[in-house]
Amino acid sequence: MMKKKMIAAISALCMAGIVYAPVGNMAHAEPVQSELTAETTASQDRIYCIASVSKMYSSLAVMQLVEEGKVELDAPVTKYLPDFKMDDGRYKDITVRMLMNHTSGIPLGLGINHYLYEDVDSFVHDNVFDVVSGLRLKADPGEYACYNNMGFSFMEHIVENVTGMSYTDYVKNNITLKIGADHTGTAWSLYAGDLGDTQVSLYRGSLPIEYPYQMTAGSGGIYATASDVANFGSVFFTGNDILLSDDAKTQMSTRWNDDAKYESYGLGWDFVEQVKYEKENIKVMGKGGDLPYMNSCLLVAPDEQISTAVLTAGNSSSQYAGLMASALMDVALEERGKAVSDLTPPEPKITDIIPDHYKKYEGLYYISNLYSTGLCRITFNNTAMYKEDLGTDNASPERFKITGDGGFVKVNDSGRMTSDREIVYFEEKDGGVYIRTDKFTVYPGLGNTADSMYTGEKMKENPVPRNVQQRWDELSQTVFVTYNEKWTSWQYESPFYRVVTDKAFPGYILVKNSAGARVEKLTGEDHAGFFTTIPSSANRDLFDIEITGQTYADKTLAASLNLSDGTRCRSVDSLPVFTADITEISLHSSEAVWYRIGKDMDGKSIAVERPDNSAVFVYNKFRELLYSTHIKDAVNTIDLPADGYIAFIGETGGSVKIFK
Repeated sequence: MMKKKMIAAISALCMAGIVYAPVGNMAHAEPVQSELTAETTASQDRIYCIASVSKMYSSLAVMQLVEEGKVELDAPVTKYLPDFKMDDGRYKDITVRMLMNHTSGIPLGLGINHYLYEDVDSFVHDNVFDVVSGLRLKADPGEYACYNNMGFSFMEHIVENVTGMSYTDYVKNNITLKIGADHTGTAWSLYAGDLGDTQVSLYRGSLPIEYPYQMTAGSGGIYATASDVANFGSVFFTGNDILLSDDAKTQMSTRWNDDAKYESYGLGWDFVEQVKYEKENIKVMGKGGDLPYMNSCLLVAPDEQISTAVLTAGNSSSQYAGLMASALMDVALEERGKAVSDLTPPEPKITDIIPDHYKKYEGLYYISNLYSTGLCRITFNNTAMYKEDLGTDNASPERFKITGDGGFVKVNDSGRMTSDREIVYFEEKDGGVYIRTDKFTVYPGLGNTADSMYTGEKMKENPVPRNVQQRWDELSQTVFVTYNEKWTSWQYESPFYRVVTDKAFPGYILVKNSAGARVEKLTGEDHAGFFTTIPSSANRDLFDIEITGQTYADKTLAASLNLSDGTRCRSVDSLPVFTADITEISLHSSEAVWYRIGKDMDGKSIAVERPDNSAVFVYNKFRELLYSTHIKDAVNTIDLPADGYIAFIGETGGSVKIFK
């Protein structure tokens, strides 16, 4: 009853669907309209991007081709993608299966121009092989699983090359039409040429921002209603052969590796085992997804024939969509006579004295929480371990006490464990020292989660010549701003980057923007690169950096900070000043026109006359977005903040006229 009340309370904040398979007729499973789902299935015609749950559609598509004998799971990817090449000979060993279970070793997640406002563009699709051509692998193919978006972009191309039809058409003809998913498609089928009114706007304080479209259908660009997604989940029910055989579905729901220390990826699935359900001998597979302002989760219990889907919008995460989907699953299971209880927190026994041999683990560590990384220093005294974040303003080290099994549990200032449990273990393997973290998190009123994965790696000293360190120290004194994304790109909401150096971690840098930070190892005056070997998804979305000289459209010669994902950034110190005498600005397709706001324009307003394919962005001195022409019902009068920034982005041949 408690969970039913919780679902009713939250249902107004998200779109949710649940499907039971009617006995003897699994091909026509329908959403259930009951006390449980009456409110959650309201407004089910609202279409949201389902983010990385889209990977289940590309995985299913490839498995269909496997069953037809057109694709071999363990054949090299190059057999189906002859244009795929990397600057690392090991790429030839990557198989189709490795793309699907995240073991390919490809470092990069997404390139530029992935999220676009009211724009459907094939740039990402057409340039995916160019983006990866100069990359090196982070591990031998098949060595370990690490979440990777790029592999599913490749799968989109595999479907197209093998079938001769667009991925959008394949999904329509071979998936959605066969299951009656009338409100499912890609940006190309739903929005190209007709933007429609199925999307909603997100109101963030004074900024109502439109949702960006996802340009990679295979990795994250399927759009659907919650009921359509839940119904799609029913195709994975045992005995439902409308799209796949049970043998194919069994392969998809099998762990990539039997070792419980590693994440339980299947083919497409984020997990094919979950402790909460495994303890009741119930198999549940799940897939979550996160995009800017959109989050999703799909859970399927194949033998119990229950599928739940939750889609949300806003600055949330798939963690919350997953909690809601799990609550729906629990109530559905209970109605089937299979009650599932929440997990109980671990109760490790704390001991008082830390043995001296743990001192060998003191040092500098690379730490990741999946989406952002950082540096920390770990030290010990006789009774506690301390973890101090570096390169941030956090001056209070976290404290851990040793447990009876050799782990270290996080404690509060009074030395007590909190309702959450974070326990770290040190492991030595292959000449390195790694941190594995068991984390039990309580979400009051929503439930709890238990996760275990490798999250850190002890860093080796990286002595570099004095001139190299000095060069990067100088770069750390400025701010860089993205200049090469398309005018419709979401990236211009948070385009600023900083390089951080510190005497506490010589030979390394932090590259930071509003989305988080990445740690890079200095390899020269103009180069830095990824270096970690953490065998988990903590090692995802890695890039190298190069500093080059660039002559910009305003004839200024200045440095360009180049990320291997395609991002190009310019120092704000090199930007021209926006002054009162500027009346017209020529636009360039390959380069945003950036200005610092001059003192004579502080606090003043301008009006602009611009071509259709263009955008204007304004930021304050803290580099926070104040104005965008992607704002819903954006006014034409723009207030300029003191010491802020303004960017004009569009296509070559166009110009923006300025009126004071």
